[in-house]
Amino acid sequence: MLAGPPRLISLVSVLVLFILAWSFLRLDRAPYSSIRFGQVPSSTSSLRGDPLDFGIPLRFKDGEPRPAGTNYTWSIVIPKTKNEDLRWLQGEIPEAKLVVYEVDNPNAEYKIPKNKGREAMVYLSYMIDHYDDLPDTTVFMHAHHHAWHNNLLLMQDALGMLKRLNHDRVARLGYMNVRCHHEPGCPDWIHLDRPGGDFDFFRKPEEIYWRKSIWEEIHPGAAIPASLSGVCCAQFALSRDRIREVPIERLLHYRKWLLNTGMDDTYSGRVFEYIWHYIFTGHEVYCPAQNTCYCDGYGVCFGGRQKYEEFEEKTNKRNTLFTEFDAIVQKKDKAKEEGKEEPYITDEEQKEADALNKMILELDQWLETKRKEAFERGEDEASRKEERESYDSSRIWDYGPPAGLVP
Repeated sequence: MLAGPPRLISLVSVLVLFILAWSFLRLDRAPYSSIRFGQVPSSTSSLRGDPLDFGIPLRFKDGEPRPAGTNYTWSIVIPKTKNEDLRWLQGEIPEAKLVVYEVDNPNAEYKIPKNKGREAMVYLSYMIDHYDDLPDTTVFMHAHHHAWHNNLLLMQDALGMLKRLNHDRVARLGYMNVRCHHEPGCPDWIHLDRPGGDFDFFRKPEEIYWRKSIWEEIHPGAAIPASLSGVCCAQFALSRDRIREVPIERLLHYRKWLLNTGMDDTYSGRVFEYIWHYIFTGHEVYCPAQNTCYCDGYGVCFGGRQKYEEFEEKTNKRNTLFTEFDAIVQKKDKAKEEGKEEPYITDEEQKEADALNKMILELDQWLETKRKEAFERGEDEASRKEERESYDSSRIWDYGPPAGLVP
């Protein structure tokens, strides 16, 4: 008489225990997950469905700048080794929080699971650990004060770039590479379908690692892109909303790939160098106009693409002339070192050197004048707005040819 009810209770208990165990195992699969035991981070993602199905595209929203006259909260995230010196930055921007990951120091304040994957491990760890506690803007930078990949018009000075960065632009776009120049990385760079004989091992050493299998490991379910093209070199700014529009499960997945890949550390980090823009914009190719980046991003405005390109063209010409001039100077210096008697170079070579020097000085004067004018123009909000990206067509014909000239 008493056998029936206990058996029913036992079956229900088994079912409940099975559901609990199944749920725990699903949560436990997330590496270093902060979403275990019911701690689910909030997200502003529009994604509906499995966050690890990369076949479901994220739909990013345009951001809104803060009201005029109000300040942005922001942090600067920098990975470094014990031997790298950050005195060039410490105390220079008091309004920004400096978050330093000393990757080879186990006692550092900010920690990563493993020193692997170069700056990518640090960037992802910061986003994961601070997902619910982010400032308005986070800038991810290297530890170098001066570097070839910093902006030329800002004297390749990272501190100058940080001080001039326009947070309104970051808020609007969500993602902004802090480098403006396209080379390397744009406009046509990584191709996953390249045959071996077509690789450029000098300009694109990372391309050989970008195979179909790697893409599918990192973005399972996503379509294979025709190309991956974005401005180098893993230095960028993100708004709070843009980080949180990417589900934390995806950030954890990316970090898990870095931890588990057998790829050489140098190249696993560089793999991410060419997908940061994809992760945070959804575009395989993301190459903003250089003049717009400089003008809207840093207040260096030449007055449009054509004027900027004229400046670039004359800069390249000046550098070519200097290379020719320097070759003659080097020849002269070498002759002196070898103890040769004067003349160390021929009369023709001396005339050529004098002519080259004159042209270089003239170009230097022209370039400095235009550069100064660009900085002055950038102080005017209307001038900056004229060179800003716009999808609005209401004024498009203000820039068109006069009536009657349109075919």
